[in-house]
Amino acid sequence: MIKLLIADDHLVLRQALCELLKRNHDFDIVAQASNGEEALELLKTQKVDLIVMDIIMPVADGFAVLNELQKRNDPTPVLVLSAAEAERNIRGAMKAGARGFVPKNVGFDELCFAIKSVLEGHIYLSPAVTSKLLEQSQDPFIDPLSVLTPRETEIMKNLAEGIPSREIARALHISIRTVDTHRTNILKKLNLKNNAELVKMAISNRMISV
Repeated sequence: MIKLLIADDHLVLRQALCELLKRNHDFDIVAQASNGEEALELLKTQKVDLIVMDIIMPVADGFAVLNELQKRNDPTPVLVLSAAEAERNIRGAMKAGARGFVPKNVGFDELCFAIKSVLEGHIYLSPAVTSKLLEQSQDPFIDPLSVLTPRETEIMKNLAEGIPSREIARALHISIRTVDTHRTNILKKLNLKNNAELVKMAISNRMISV
């Protein structure tokens, strides 16, 4: 099971989140904290796989936790779950070492997807967050395509070039179903609705030329 530490100063929200996560048999809530200082103390005695943490908390906020983890050389990944979606908070959290940022209004399925993506070693930015960064800056902190795995990037390029799934599967020695699964994940990660939007993003990010 995936061992989680949940840190949020809003008691009702934290308890509700923990109850939801407990219903998914992949997760084990081993510790809860109401502020950053409590979270850091708990990490001295609790071994967790991932920290799901708000960025705005009393006593010690999420930035303080991230900075302290770096000082301790603690590799425990952090996924920020926060309503504080200002660009400075997103960028600040990622620069401080967070492995992902998800707004509190996301669906539970996306949160689970984000947790598992981070644990697989990927950076996860919610599509809503990525869109906000792109809207607010011509030079965003993170390339929106960086949320994709190397295989997803390869498949996206092939799809954008109009190569049929059957041919992609044959060339990569995988099943057509696997190609379709990757396509679904790509669209979800990039907040795209269809292949037309996928092609447009590929062109805008110079993945393919026209």
